[in-house]
Amino acid sequence: MVVVVIIGILVAIAVPIYNSVQAQAQEKACFATLRTVDGAAQMAAADGDATTTHDDYLEAGWGCPTTGTITVNLGTKSECSVHGTY
Repeated sequence: MVVVVIIGILVAIAVPIYNSVQAQAQEKACFATLRTVDGAAQMAAADGDATTTHDDYLEAGWGCPTTGTITVNLGTKSECSVHGTY
């Protein structure tokens, strides 16, 4: 019985810590994606071709790891609807 109580206490401590670490990892992954998108937008602008967009420099499937949407802002930092800017 004591073992069950101890395991319950450890789980009660570990679950919130795990959730916090997971949220931080998602935020950092989103910021990394934002930096990549900004780099792609700068390359597209430096290309000088009006038909070239940042999508031409990125692989398919990029985006926020959560439900956020990324807005590409040329000339300034891109932003995520959930995490903001990096």
